Amino acid sequence: MQFDTGSPYSILYNGKIKAIKDKYPKSISSEILQNQVSDFDLRINNNHITFVQINSKNYGDSTIDWNNEQKIEIIGTIGTDFIDGKVVVMDYPNKRIELLQSAPGKFKLQHSFIYSNRSILLPSIINERETLLFFDTGSSMFELLTSKEIAEDLAKPNSRPILFSVNSWGKKMIAHSYPSNQKIEIGNRKININRATYIEGASDSQVQQMLKMGIGGMTGNKLFSNYILILDTKLKMFGIAIP
Repeated sequence: MQFDTGSPYSILYNGKIKAIKDKYPKSISSEILQNQVSDFDLRINNNHITFVQINSKNYGDSTIDWNNEQKIEIIGTIGTDFIDGKVVVMDYPNKRIELLQSAPGKFKLQHSFIYSNRSILLPSIINERETLLFFDTGSSMFELLTSKEIAEDLAKPNSRPILFSVNSWGKKMIAHSYPSNQKIEIGNRKININRATYIEGASDSQVQQMLKMGIGGMTGNKLFSNYILILDTKLKMFGIAIP
């Protein structure tokens, strides 16, 4: 399952769940009704979760290659309901995630963030302007997704963007990604932005609404690839550490 902090709820993909149930009929006791699965047990390492009901949706295909042990089959999304009221430690260099009741003493969480409706907004400074960045691990391709104006402002002089297609829940859009040599200040860290990107096809009204709310854009895993990010969703405090 993909860990996606852009999703406030965990979601199963109907096709994959049906493929599992077809091969292992006793693995899922209930039927998929109105895009929900009842009494669903999920074990993520040592964390055992029982969902009275978990949402499901039609996404992706309905096949699983059971004979290919190397292939990664994504059967759903783990949302921020999984980390709600807990501490999550994301050690990117060592590819490790820990879910804890409290932050380890070696990490000093000195910075607050906004945690509202299970969305994570990190206070940031971009080009000497204070703003908020929506932290979405589902947008892990990009260091910074923002408006066209901000992306062009952060671009290297006379640079041209790389254009490529992106898929957002089945919708195809075009990303314009500019090379940049600017930095984002988040917490106590100044982090290099190698590329600033905007999406052609995103609703202009949604982008303007985001900017009016003080949200300067979205960031994901890639920005923190050299760091350890610690989020305490209960105390609404965070820290960025160097491994």
